[in-house]
Amino acid sequence: MKLSIRIRLTLLIGFIFFCVLVFLLAAGGLALYIRLNDELDRSLKIEKKFVTEMLETDFRDLFTATGESRKILEQSFVEDLNEIVGFSRQFVIVSLESNQARLIYTNSRQENVLSQLPRRFLSRTEGIYNQLLNRRRYRVIISKQSWGTLAIGLENRTFYEVIDGVAEILVVGVPLTFLLVLIGGWLLARLVMKPVVSTARTADNITLTNLEKRLPEYKGHDEFGILVTTLNHMIARIEEGVKQIRQFTQDAAHELRTPLTIQRGELELLYEQENLAEEARTAVQKTLDRAISMNKIIENLMLLAQSDTDSYPIQKNKFRLDEVLSETVEDAQNLSEKGAVKIRLNKGVPVEFIGDEHLIRRLLLNITDNALKYTHNGEIEFGLKPLPDMVEISIRDTGIGIPEEDLPHVFDRFYRVDKSRNTANRGSGLGLAISKWIVEAHNGEINIESIRGKGTVVKIRLPNSASSG
Repeated sequence: MKLSIRIRLTLLIGFIFFCVLVFLLAAGGLALYIRLNDELDRSLKIEKKFVTEMLETDFRDLFTATGESRKILEQSFVEDLNEIVGFSRQFVIVSLESNQARLIYTNSRQENVLSQLPRRFLSRTEGIYNQLLNRRRYRVIISKQSWGTLAIGLENRTFYEVIDGVAEILVVGVPLTFLLVLIGGWLLARLVMKPVVSTARTADNITLTNLEKRLPEYKGHDEFGILVTTLNHMIARIEEGVKQIRQFTQDAAHELRTPLTIQRGELELLYEQENLAEEARTAVQKTLDRAISMNKIIENLMLLAQSDTDSYPIQKNKFRLDEVLSETVEDAQNLSEKGAVKIRLNKGVPVEFIGDEHLIRRLLLNITDNALKYTHNGEIEFGLKPLPDMVEISIRDTGIGIPEEDLPHVFDRFYRVDKSRNTANRGSGLGLAISKWIVEAHNGEINIESIRGKGTVVKIRLPNSASSG
């Protein structure tokens, strides 16, 4: 599936936004995590210092006391611990080590914390650790002292509460923001591609007949402006080259026209001589036919050269189109072999038409000539049908038809179909090109439908201002 540049730009903008959003969320989460951990670590260090000083000053006798006095000190120590860390989010573990035994004290609300800690947790090296206890996350500091080990833990829930809150917002916010980014990206891509689309449409309308047109001027001084300027220079060079070719074609046809006309006249005089031998007469006849054919090609080339430069003098006037078609049918009946091809005209109402009568006759003659050449038996049917503000001329034959792959090229200059059409009476390949120009000069359209071996239908539609006047 091919995507347009506009869609690809929109998707690219959306992808970049998604990557930036993920990066910012990850960086923000990491920064928040580090900052909150630093605050927890700072609190833990303060608590560690306070408990250590309290133990080494107020309860220093706890290291040496025995019996009832130790019990009293232990009870007082635990009460002070509860006052210091008397809420559930925090715990303190004091491990006193001596030669006789290892004594462990904790605040009363976290008495079961030792059973939840991993084995040998207090044996870890001094430092700060993350620890999961009863599905809660704690930040724990371990401090090694001469009298034993001190462990203080503080529940690390602020970061995860923030993350949970942000996640609830992101569930709705990210899709909505992403949708807005895609819409904005689409509008931005459309705005960026607008001069490209405009230029492409203008370039598509530039043909060999209007090479004087140029791409719309682009006021920006960016890469696209350079491209538009380069393309306009290229079109100017093409226009100059085409003009030279057209001028050469017109000059060559004009120069060849006079000697061919003289040659044709001399051959006609030679052919009319009574004392000319039969073999010589046959040779003169063939040469004369070739001269006539060459003269037609030159006339067609001159006509096409004039049409390319819009210099042909089209003279429009009112005439009876049905009468011109009837005369064309009579000419076709005279040219066709007797009995081989049936030529029929569907008579209709009189049709007045405004156009160049000479060109319309030439158009009908070209189409009829093709139909006669490639219809060896069967029929050729002519039709004329008035439409609202238009007239439709149809010429249908039952000839050999045109292969499907050749139909798009039949109006190209000098184009001939397959070898079955390249007989001795073949044309120059300019008749249909001239026919198309005549139709377009009258702002009409011509279409050819054909099936190989079954025949061809040519439909010509011409706008007619006389039908509404």
